[in-house]
Amino acid sequence: MSGGLFTRRIHGAFPTQDTRMIPMAPRPIFVHGAGGSAGAWQHQEPRFEGCYVLALPGHPTGSAFSTVGAYAEWTAHAINEIPGPRVVVGHSMGGAVALQLALDHPELVDGLVIIASGAQLFVPDAAFELARNDLPAECERILRKGWVDPDEATIADEIAQMVEAGQQTLLCDYAACRAFDVTDRLAEIQVPVLVVAGERDQLTPPSLSAKLTQALRQCIQVIVPGSGHWVMKEHPATVDLLIAGFLARLELSGD
Repeated sequence: MSGGLFTRRIHGAFPTQDTRMIPMAPRPIFVHGAGGSAGAWQHQEPRFEGCYVLALPGHPTGSAFSTVGAYAEWTAHAINEIPGPRVVVGHSMGGAVALQLALDHPELVDGLVIIASGAQLFVPDAAFELARNDLPAECERILRKGWVDPDEATIADEIAQMVEAGQQTLLCDYAACRAFDVTDRLAEIQVPVLVVAGERDQLTPPSLSAKLTQALRQCIQVIVPGSGHWVMKEHPATVDLLIAGFLARLELSGD
């Protein structure tokens, strides 16, 4: 397995092996999107005690994979020893990884939060071409298309983070997104799911989230007004409340 497992371990010690049977609140595990990094969850990380934030291979260390299935297998290995219950929170390609993980390793997933994602993810040929020829320009293109009214300092910082992961990582991620399609398998997912979409998301429009919601057995969809693709950065307080409410609901229901 290439790449590091966890970027951070938040708020101290975890239960030892002999205490795992004690009921616990669901533990969120955050998975970033294409070309991203663990920094995607900078607002959520301090909010959720005991959470894990994953840095997928190639983001920026190690070698990226070119299929969502490979990322899901890596994630399964990474979280296998984390005490449950586990709720996997994925953004964009990270949402695809979360869905694939729930299909391939249902024993590792007790709930899902899918943010700005879908059962299929589309990447145009022009995005591949620009990423090959001018990586900073492609990073700027998708950031400006994905954010709603960003300031220039934010755009510059986000471009720098994406460029750090490198051209090959973004191209691999694009290939993984383009090949991803679990539309016909969504009914197999048995765990509760929260789907969050940005009202003004041009990269993964709310229509993708709506299709996802309709096909899942236990699903709630929330559309965040005035938000683009990076919902958890544009409206962090709203996303934090949605995730916290979902975790509390799972804890109270015993699911």
